[in-house]
Amino acid sequence: MTLIEWVKDALKDGVELWNDEKIVSQNGATCKRNTKRLREICLGVISSNNAEEWYRICRLNSPVGTVIEPYDETVWLELFNDVTALVRNDLTKCLLKERAAKSASTLLGILQRRDKEHWSESAKEKKVDVKTGTGTDITFTVVE
Repeated sequence: MTLIEWVKDALKDGVELWNDEKIVSQNGATCKRNTKRLREICLGVISSNNAEEWYRICRLNSPVGTVIEPYDETVWLELFNDVTALVRNDLTKCLLKERAAKSASTLLGILQRRDKEHWSESAKEKKVDVKTGTGTDITFTVVE
């Protein structure tokens, strides 16, 4: 199994930010699922500045025997954006629950600093620097 296949397979049931183990009980049977690696790659989205950093986290948390293909921005950037959207959604849901609101707020604060394009109001604003020269010359510069 390649790294990208492993990551997609791990994420097929959604993201996990809070628990290293899930316990599912149905019809009298109880099943424990180890979600430690899934949690690591989901938290990796919050701690990464871009898809390449997240690829590195996924690579380092992959199980033994995973085929590590070179980083391909077109593939990993799309998956990074998808997982980031799922993480933002999960954190927003947790903000609405009183019990998890403080933890979710902390993680959202980190994500806001990492993903300024989606979260920061100041990132959307452009500043204009106006300089007057000698005579009638005026220079406008857009500062990003």
